[in-house]
Amino acid sequence: MNEFLLVFGIAFVAAALTYLGAPAAESFDVPQYVVSGALQFAAGIITALVAFSLMPPAVRGGPAVGIVLGFFVGGALYVALEYFSAVRLAARSAPEGGVTSMGLYIGILVDLVIDGVVIGVGSTLTLGTGFLLALGLAVSTAPLAFVTTATAKRQGVAKEHRRLLSYLFVICIMGGAMLGYGLLRNQPLGIRLVLIALASGFLITTVTQSMIPEANRDGEPSFAGVLYIGGLSLYALSTLASP
Repeated sequence: MNEFLLVFGIAFVAAALTYLGAPAAESFDVPQYVVSGALQFAAGIITALVAFSLMPPAVRGGPAVGIVLGFFVGGALYVALEYFSAVRLAARSAPEGGVTSMGLYIGILVDLVIDGVVIGVGSTLTLGTGFLLALGLAVSTAPLAFVTTATAKRQGVAKEHRRLLSYLFVICIMGGAMLGYGLLRNQPLGIRLVLIALASGFLITTVTQSMIPEANRDGEPSFAGVLYIGGLSLYALSTLASP
């Protein structure tokens, strides 16, 4: 029980640092090109998370057919979610400038859940590993929370809904950590790897179908490609530097 509480505390550190990005976005009006560039940077980090941390162990140690199907199903789930949310919102005749799809936000929340799971699984090795993972992931999740809140604000999402979104940042990270620590460690390795592949497909599709298109909606900033590669490279560097 004491170890469970320690993992809870480790996850809370990451969640609290992530949450700080939301009030910062509410306090400052940032230009669209800043939000656009930050989305590209966050997209690079998520791409690197899949490429360097999630898929390699799944491909090496999981059932080949299950990994491929899991990756495909994850991407297909996002496409279906994006499609039906867009159709539903179009039926409501949302005013111009409003949210065009919930897919972007749901994809980001799923990313935060996965980050939490990574913290939880790392904590099953040693609590120190879990704590280092929490601090490292917070470096990317706090700016992502800032970008998400700023994007919602620009799209005209109501303030109370933006506040709810900020609370979901905390819930997703802590819930994912508790799931990873309390449940997934007891599951067969093959099942865990297939679930990782499914999550990877979902995240990559989030990047290609929502994050980058949203970043380029009003015209791509001059250095958008550099910021995407910068996020990818930063995560890759942190992976190579970790023991």
